[in-house]
Amino acid sequence: MKCNILWLVLICTGPQLLHAQSLRLGYFGETVSHYGLRGAYEKPIATSVSSRNAKRLLYGSLGVAGYRHPQNHIGLIISPEVGFRRIGKKGALFEFALSPAYFRYFLEGKTYEATSDGDFDRVRFAGGNAFMPTVSIGVGHDLSVRKKVPLAWYVRLNLMQQRPYNTSNLIRFALEAGTLIPLKKQ
Repeated sequence: MKCNILWLVLICTGPQLLHAQSLRLGYFGETVSHYGLRGAYEKPIATSVSSRNAKRLLYGSLGVAGYRHPQNHIGLIISPEVGFRRIGKKGALFEFALSPAYFRYFLEGKTYEATSDGDFDRVRFAGGNAFMPTVSIGVGHDLSVRKKVPLAWYVRLNLMQQRPYNTSNLIRFALEAGTLIPLKKQ
């Protein structure tokens, strides 16, 4: 339901904002060493320019990240996100985002479940689901400001809380590094 409301807001923001859509692609390392990838589609909700010629952008996005924790599990994170990005007059980029993410993990290896008659049946796609609210902070550089290259790079730290984790919750963090690619010319 929350995801549907977010997309409705993004779609209804009007055709005047279509020019600033972008794609986020990059490395996603859960606890840095558990390697993976992340991709997201971003659309602006509101933009402004400050008196110092800094561009401010409030955006919404829908992203998917996947990673592998070797000999344990494969994680999939679906994250609708609302974020704020500031791009300075020389291209320095700062961003902050919040996401009510969904986490699905699949256990590696063969998993079995006991049956009522004492046998064991194999469980395919064994794993679990969790709610994973996320706070992200990032820095980078927009190359289109000074070099007229339609690309930006970023490095981002994601702080996540997996709920539930066993009988409690688990704080996770991920390092993300990648590019922001505009989908249409500005």
